[in-house]
Amino acid sequence: MITRMFVIADTSSLTSQTVINYIISLGKTLNIKDTCYGLMVEGDDDVIENVTLKIREKFGADIFSKHRAYPIGDERRCRATRGGGARPGYYFLQEEYKLLPSISKVLKEGKFRTFDKKKKKPVDVDILKKTIKEKV
Repeated sequence: MITRMFVIADTSSLTSQTVINYIISLGKTLNIKDTCYGLMVEGDDDVIENVTLKIREKFGADIFSKHRAYPIGDERRCRATRGGGARPGYYFLQEEYKLLPSISKVLKEGKFRTFDKKKKKPVDVDILKKTIKEKV
């Protein structure tokens, strides 16, 4: 089981209910929690990864996602059991949330570049053996 956070840019017309309805229409067995920034979805690894890809295809740059280290309702994160206040990590999420409209705009306008990662060639075995003999 993994949990994934889906954060909706506040400049988007997209609502968390729209995303929830879309996820339900996929017919997968998942736990979904509506939040102030979007939603959390919890389920089997392969199901969550599949749903994440479908959400990215459907909603594009209006929604962002990342893994969440704790399951939905985990007492280590729950404000009720911790005595109130913001949960650990909330302030960082809040700062990330402020950047989403700018990131969304750049993605929609196509003003970004992708870089191809060059695959490094493995070290030649003979060179490796020679180096080991020199050091030993």
